[in-house]
Amino acid sequence: MGQFHRHLQRTSYITSIFETTDLKIAFRTTHMLANLLSHKDRLPNKYSLSGVYKLTCPDCHKACIGQTGRQFSCRYKELKTAWHNQNTTSNFAQHLTEEAHSFGPMNQIMEIIHCHKKGAHLNTLERFHIHTESIRNNHLNDPQTKHPNAIFDTLTKNDRPTDH
Repeated sequence: MGQFHRHLQRTSYITSIFETTDLKIAFRTTHMLANLLSHKDRLPNKYSLSGVYKLTCPDCHKACIGQTGRQFSCRYKELKTAWHNQNTTSNFAQHLTEEAHSFGPMNQIMEIIHCHKKGAHLNTLERFHIHTESIRNNHLNDPQTKHPNAIFDTLTKNDRPTDH
């Protein structure tokens, strides 16, 4: 089955979830002509933006998903300081300290997942990516950040590990 048909099935399933509620859903595209025609060289340095990021431990490859309304580079510096000072307010820094793992350069441990301004949409993006890492049993986020979500389960159905 092609990617288009899988996407159509997921869209139909998610639409059916909302049919029994008073919520109305709207479909929109981000593939506007202006976006498609824009040149990548006009984009700002990605680390100067804000949004959802993924930190990966360079030693064990466990991941921590987070979000920031500030620049990604500022958040990286805060995390590096937390790790250096053995501050346990960051799960990622705490993991590195407790496991005696190393702290790598920003371009190796920080992956920018979505660039977005602070707000409800950013919260949803963060929760979705925490959900994705948790079904892979690869996350360092607090267990309280993972909540059952039928829509996320549908979207990540093909991402689940198989038992062989």
